[in-house]
Amino acid sequence: MNRIFPTNVFFASSRLMRRLVFGGGGRQFSSSSPSYDTVAFLGLGNMGLPMAVNLATKSDYSVVAFDLSTHALNSAEKAGIRVAPSLEGIMDNPQTPPSMVITMLPSDAAVDSVMSILSSNAPPNTSFIDCSTVSPTTSRQWHDALAEKGCLFVDAPVSGGVKGAKDATLTFMVGSDSAKLAENWMIHCVLSYMGSRIIPCGGPGSGAAVKLCNNLALAAQMTGICEAMNLGEALGVDPNILSEVMNTSTAKSWSCEINNPHPTVAAATKSPASKDYQGGFSTKLMLKDLQLAVGAGRNNQVALPVGCAISELYNMADLRGLGDKDFGVLLQFLRGK
Repeated sequence: MNRIFPTNVFFASSRLMRRLVFGGGGRQFSSSSPSYDTVAFLGLGNMGLPMAVNLATKSDYSVVAFDLSTHALNSAEKAGIRVAPSLEGIMDNPQTPPSMVITMLPSDAAVDSVMSILSSNAPPNTSFIDCSTVSPTTSRQWHDALAEKGCLFVDAPVSGGVKGAKDATLTFMVGSDSAKLAENWMIHCVLSYMGSRIIPCGGPGSGAAVKLCNNLALAAQMTGICEAMNLGEALGVDPNILSEVMNTSTAKSWSCEINNPHPTVAAATKSPASKDYQGGFSTKLMLKDLQLAVGAGRNNQVALPVGCAISELYNMADLRGLGDKDFGVLLQFLRGK
């Protein structure tokens, strides 16, 4: 049975672990070996940037980052993170190529594109941690392809939202070859700076599978909260009172307590609904995850009637121009706004 591990059970200090494993002066590497002090981080969106910042500021790893957005790169530099001149430039330095590459990307296509470039000249023993939410098939394909090159690929999507990314309280759902994962202390160590839970989910692709199931339930949860808040307000109930009752009874949930979609209620927690649904987990990304889940259900002959219906709702919200807003904006979409 899989266990849930708080990250502090693993490695409280990467510096201490390096001294224990490699000796006080650190391990010496040839020009063809990866540096155990360098981690590359690719994808600096609402989730990726704070994750990279936590890793760069709380650990003693050297973090180099890249994103297609100039704004994201500027934000990373302001936070003290070194940025690469290009995606190809991540692996260009033969003396200190990164020993680990973390990706936080928006789609399967983006992961395929980035991994194709990086894997072409990655030294053996490089570890790749993909925190993107993608299909289990994509994760398994890259696990197999990189294994042939002597590299390790781990699917480790996250849960906890933007707040969790900023507070370093994310949950990582990890899928990989368990024996190789157990040997790689650096993976556990690096994840511990960005989250508070590491959950081994099984073999390659299992982390991706768990994340799709989680987000399917999350979307259904948020839809229910949006409908209930709209109905309550139409019936003359104070949304704050309704929220208080729901959060102390059977409707209690992350969507109601932490990421409440009603602007009045959200004002207390400063969640996206209080800022015109800016930031947070976007509607278009939730739509993408729902479509992946629905596709997986279809391919495996699993009935997902609620998932299909909610996917259509988010598709219509995206078509209405709400795709870049937090997925709690469904409350406004259901009001016809």
